[in-house]
Amino acid sequence: MNVNARTKKVLIIIGPTASGKTARAIEIATERNGVIINCDSLQTYDCLKILTAFPSEAYMKRAPHELFGYLKYYDESSAVAWATLASQRVIDTLRRNVLPIVVGGTGFYINILVNGISPLPAISDEVRKYVARMDYDELRARLYEVDPQAKAAITKQQHHQTVRAYEILLETGKSILSFKSLPKKTFLQDIEYEYDVTECDRKRLYDRINARFERMLDAGAVDEVEQFLYTIGYSRSEREAFWRRYHIFSAIGAKEITMYLDGDISFSLMKEVATRNLRHYAKRQITWIRHQMPQTL
Repeated sequence: MNVNARTKKVLIIIGPTASGKTARAIEIATERNGVIINCDSLQTYDCLKILTAFPSEAYMKRAPHELFGYLKYYDESSAVAWATLASQRVIDTLRRNVLPIVVGGTGFYINILVNGISPLPAISDEVRKYVARMDYDELRARLYEVDPQAKAAITKQQHHQTVRAYEILLETGKSILSFKSLPKKTFLQDIEYEYDVTECDRKRLYDRINARFERMLDAGAVDEVEQFLYTIGYSRSEREAFWRRYHIFSAIGAKEITMYLDGDISFSLMKEVATRNLRHYAKRQITWIRHQMPQTL
């Protein structure tokens, strides 16, 4: 997969949620003959398209789009699997002398595409199913008890990483941190990267977040979640298990709307909590970009 860095370039558009990445990608793709390659872990799914801000058909007709909506709700979201597919798309695009434009807010995906990732062991279905049935707080407590170093390395809010660390602990008897020191698996070599960060001032960004969630509600986000719950055979008594089992519930608004549909919170509180969570998420994205990818700024 080696490509001549003198002539081959990949553009990466990254930024917080609602900062205008989709519009920016379309603008550049039409100006520079580009192919848009999705790097939003939730937009890899073919469901909850309103809540995941899936590009509209009108947008997708304006330029070629890759790696959007190729997973079903029950498929596991894997950064390594995505990076493998994305690197293939990048190479294919470069061979046609077209600009690959990787766009999305999942910084971890971009990081491993550019820098590689430490190899992690495969998890058996038996272990995965056992962990999926566990209470999250109990799981986290067990992980920290056996692997106290993980407590400093993985925060409570890093749900996916915490679950992954416990799965690895059960599967191998080793800490996930022991695998971090191994040589990294790389996906692309000899590539020149260009970065475009869609960051605006904090107040404007928060206003955009609030307005976009209102548009999502107007577009039918509540009905979308209700239909999705029906599709997966949702049971209120197993709500936490459903949230852990399906990564698509990481879409902010999905859990909040579910709680509204269950009668646990009012419509106004649902909006308040969802928009607050979106603002917090945007803040974390900004912090991550500044600390993990300083070359972009």
